[in-house]
Amino acid sequence: MAQWYYGSSAGQHGPVEENELRAMIASGGVGPQTLVWRDGMKDWLPLQSIPEFGGQAVVPYPPPAYGGMPGYYPPVANSGLAIASMVCGIAGYLTCWFVGILGIPAVICGHMALNQIRDSSLPMAGRGMAIAGLILGYLGILITLGVFSSFLFAIVAGSP
Repeated sequence: MAQWYYGSSAGQHGPVEENELRAMIASGGVGPQTLVWRDGMKDWLPLQSIPEFGGQAVVPYPPPAYGGMPGYYPPVANSGLAIASMVCGIAGYLTCWFVGILGIPAVICGHMALNQIRDSSLPMAGRGMAIAGLILGYLGILITLGVFSSFLFAIVAGSP
């Protein structure tokens, strides 16, 4: 049997027998993008492009850390920006005077959170909190602009 070498972030490993390499594939220790080489090959190639392993199912991820219990899924992380957006939006209304000032970071954090959630490679929660922060932030800014406009109109209308 052929002796295989494989690479990881820690460096080059091997030689290992083909059966041992297949066991590492099955356990998730070696993935489809892992570079492998054996005597007779010109260059290192990704495992998925090697004909000997073409028919074998390549597991791209290791087994779940939670033990694979049916019906159980690991918790999904919340976006910190979504939480900050909602907190700023709520805090603005609770403080009354700072509704417009805290509305600005609520809007900024809300948009950043939605982008972060959309672009995340892993599932991320918090979309509802980001939208709530955006709504509260925009409303706070509009209320503040309306109040300042009313004061400005009253001052201009009251001057002789």
